[in-house]
Amino acid sequence: MEQPQISVLPDHIANQIAAGEVVQRPESVVKELVENALDAGASSVAVFVREGGKALVHVLDDGSGMSRADLELALRRHATSKIRSLDDLRRLQTLGFRGEALASIASVADVEILTRRHSDAHGWRLLSSPLKSQRIEPAEAPPGTQVIVRNLFFTVPARRKFLRTDATELRYISETMIRYGLSYPDRTWKFHDGGGVVFDLVPQPLLERISALFGSEVAASLIPVDYQTDVVRIEGYIGLPAIARTTKASQYLFLNHRPIVSRALVHAIYQGYEHLLDKTEHPFFVLFLWLDPERVDVNVHPQKHEVKFDDERAMYHAVHEAVLQSMREHGLVPTLRVESIEAAAPLVAVPSGAVTPPLVVNRLTGEIVPLQEQPLRRSPTQRSNQPTLRTERPAWQPARVEQLEQLLQPVSPPQQSLSIEQPQSRRFWQMHNKYIFVQTDDGIMIIDQHIAHERILYERALDAMERAAGDRSQRLMFPVTVQLTAAERAIYCELEDDLHRLGYESRLTADGASVELLAVPVEIRAGSEAASLREILEQYAEYQTIRPAAARDNLAASFGCRAAIKAGDPLTQEEMQQLIEDLFRCRTPEVCPHGRPVMIHFPLRELDRRFGRTS
Repeated sequence: MEQPQISVLPDHIANQIAAGEVVQRPESVVKELVENALDAGASSVAVFVREGGKALVHVLDDGSGMSRADLELALRRHATSKIRSLDDLRRLQTLGFRGEALASIASVADVEILTRRHSDAHGWRLLSSPLKSQRIEPAEAPPGTQVIVRNLFFTVPARRKFLRTDATELRYISETMIRYGLSYPDRTWKFHDGGGVVFDLVPQPLLERISALFGSEVAASLIPVDYQTDVVRIEGYIGLPAIARTTKASQYLFLNHRPIVSRALVHAIYQGYEHLLDKTEHPFFVLFLWLDPERVDVNVHPQKHEVKFDDERAMYHAVHEAVLQSMREHGLVPTLRVESIEAAAPLVAVPSGAVTPPLVVNRLTGEIVPLQEQPLRRSPTQRSNQPTLRTERPAWQPARVEQLEQLLQPVSPPQQSLSIEQPQSRRFWQMHNKYIFVQTDDGIMIIDQHIAHERILYERALDAMERAAGDRSQRLMFPVTVQLTAAERAIYCELEDDLHRLGYESRLTADGASVELLAVPVEIRAGSEAASLREILEQYAEYQTIRPAAARDNLAASFGCRAAIKAGDPLTQEEMQQLIEDLFRCRTPEVCPHGRPVMIHFPLRELDRRFGRTS
């Protein structure tokens, strides 16, 4: 009889395949174990990790614990205490429900479980290793459950090879711990990274929890949200425009305590900030949605982050209106009221020539003020805070002055000199404080000032890190304290040496919750020292997920993006001159680190063609 080509995979292979969906990195292990602890009714959860979770993940809780009979089934695939029928799946009240997490973890790591129910005299210990039979024995244990995971992916070296550095993996874990710390502010949370306590949180109101995790400065810049419809209740906090971030790192959305990702709902929140934020700014928010479980499907993705609502449009409008209502109540957006003609007050004639100034929102404070109260131009004293363009020419950058001089067109007759020391001999001007126009010998060149400066700083930063290119620091008269989240501290520790090479001289405070800046790179403008470090760390975290490049390259790109002059910054003729010269000394002046064009060249013949000129 012919042998079939199809065969049933052995359990250990099937488990490792399934583990690839559930256990992608140490953070996945922490997430699944923390969810199990919360589903077990824990009021206190402690997490200890070592080597970014690769060597050890230890999660302790004071939940309900397990009997021996339950423990025997705990590592079986699709064994769960959370659902019994299809109706339970339609009305999920728990974070976990598939019964896959422990089985997946046990297929790629050594697992030890120590558990005891509150009513039992003693507990039980389970020991498991891949391809070996599990062993259960009596043990002394406190009420609750402890799960210890060692040597993650040691049976799958190919998977282990693709994990990031310990610091990066710790950052992913820190972000997950922050999410659950926010989602359950009424619980005790302890997080230890092997080198010290990352945070130790006691039960507290949500606003105090936000302050503990992000700092009192952030908590003081939040406004509450409390909104309800027949379908959903929405509550939490949104940030004033003054604390808008440069990335989407500080945005937290929860559905019935579950952290979720929803592009539609985030878009609804952004719409509430319309005209208050630039396109490059992202609001801070911590919002909770409370909804009948029957109206949402959480069984969409293995990670259980994505959900589907039975009425997506209603949810979108509810979130949008919740944000707008909060903003109206706190004067961030004007409230329009239309009265009937009968109820309206008598009209008052406005004297001729009297003009009511339009109202605008002060993006820093949220105050609504007449337009004429806003300064139209920076005063000479304010100009001191403008970004400065370094004038010295780094020795490592190849000279491209000859290329620049070939491109630039003199204002006066051609016989005059084009020497680089005569900025008045060229035509260049700034449009809308964003683009620099340069007349060339055969047309016109348009340079994006932010992207150009970004390219310059990117190459300088790379050289500073790779070749230790001189002192790039300017010392501060007084240290500046920067409070960092657990995830940001993990990034800081990973990049500390390279940040020092860039020009940041800093030190962690005794409690490890903040960084003191003693010096910053020369390109950092006065007054933005703390923001520059935080923005670079945020941008680096985002680049690590979307930009396949080395850590130093991503840090250099982050520094260039955040330290560069911005669209909207007016430049003097001397600053434009220096920017153009520095740009053409770069190794690759044509594109920014992300591949966007720095400059666009319009030949004169193209302009003639568009205007229908023949001569």
